[in-house]
Amino acid sequence: MFRDGPLTRKAPETILYGTGRCALGALLVASSERGIVSIMVRDTQSRLIRDLGERFPKASLVRDEKGSKATVAKVGRYIAAPFKPFALPLDIRGTDLQQRVWGEVRKIPFGATSTYSRIAEAIGAPKAIRAVANSCSRSWFAFAVPCHRVLHKGGATAENRRDGRQYRWVDYEAKLAAKR
Repeated sequence: MFRDGPLTRKAPETILYGTGRCALGALLVASSERGIVSIMVRDTQSRLIRDLGERFPKASLVRDEKGSKATVAKVGRYIAAPFKPFALPLDIRGTDLQQRVWGEVRKIPFGATSTYSRIAEAIGAPKAIRAVANSCSRSWFAFAVPCHRVLHKGGATAENRRDGRQYRWVDYEAKLAAKR
């Protein structure tokens, strides 16, 4: 007899989310029972919801503006002043390598930047530069896991500014640092 998949399967997960605005645009914060699973900043709210659906295609996504209001507000305030490490509980999901990369990225202080090669060395995999870059591009935790602070070896040159969001967020933090 042909069976599709394992004999037992995990029940579909429920993820609650709420939306709001922050200094950089539309904001969405999604949470599981264990903590925040995604923080996204986009130009439009419709894009946020579409991207959340792509991130969690098998989950039951429940919009809970009232229940998420306090968390969305805290995340918005954090983005407005990301001077200290992110303090809210995160439910970070990823491979072992991604977990190590994101853990190292969370150590980068406000106002500082790093490079993919430095992160690769710090996690004990100096040849995994592309894997580090890939892990940073797959982070769904805007500002809580500040992958925008990890730059190409050449830094924020005009040639490297093709990904507008990353460098826009670095420039945003630089302006905050200048006002501080």
